[in-house]
Amino acid sequence: MSIVEVERSNLFVEIFHELDLGETAAICYAVEHDADLVLLDERDGRRVARRHGLEVTGVIGILLRGAKTDEVDLEHELDALREVGFWISDDLYSRALSEVDE
Repeated sequence: MSIVEVERSNLFVEIFHELDLGETAAICYAVEHDADLVLLDERDGRRVARRHGLEVTGVIGILLRGAKTDEVDLEHELDALREVGFWISDDLYSRALSEVDE
């Protein structure tokens, strides 16, 4: 893992009016480096990222990818996220588990 600085460009200033610093930096970095995917969980961040042509996934999407290759016990990880306060609706929880079973 490495930490990078993101230039405070016009894009940065535009996005920072809508989102927090971390989401703004992630989106700007993804746009500047033509990223294939950006990891964002907040609804507003996802909306802005998509507006800028980025493909978005969240923590659950990453866990689903791992579960589909049998590298992750999805139910265990979703329960662990809930235990530390990560909000997951019952519907999303069920849909994620059923997607792995398909």
